[in-house]
Amino acid sequence: MIPDLAIDDLLVQLQRTLGTAAPYLGAVGVLGAAVWVWWTIRRTALVREALTDRVQVEAIPTATFDPGEAEVGRWARQLGRVHYAADGVPARGSAVRLRYTAVDGKMRCYIEGPAAAAAILHMPGFAEVEIRTPNGQADIHPVRFTGPAGSP
Repeated sequence: MIPDLAIDDLLVQLQRTLGTAAPYLGAVGVLGAAVWVWWTIRRTALVREALTDRVQVEAIPTATFDPGEAEVGRWARQLGRVHYAADGVPARGSAVRLRYTAVDGKMRCYIEGPAAAAAILHMPGFAEVEIRTPNGQADIHPVRFTGPAGSP
């Protein structure tokens, strides 16, 4: 409720209040701009890091590959989980890319995504599709546990 003051008195009171608060509002504005610039630079760095650290797998279907609607939907949901598996990476850096090429008349499908979600990319999405890494499985080593006396 506005007190019964003349318009001139209200304007003078408003001017005094704004004059007192102006330095604080300016400081909050400068601080807000600095936080926004920092956040933008950090987000850009995260996206660049995620785009340089990506995993690529090849999907190789069998000759009888004919997926049903349910299988396609399941595979789409599986690829949709890649963004959540790459936690902390902005959406632009955690996108999945499907790349199709033709080599010697043979079509090849490559799936590319962030390294943080490599486990999901290596999961087969269809029953009749094999997932291979371009470099083979040389980087995967078996885990061996030793027994109580150091014996396997």
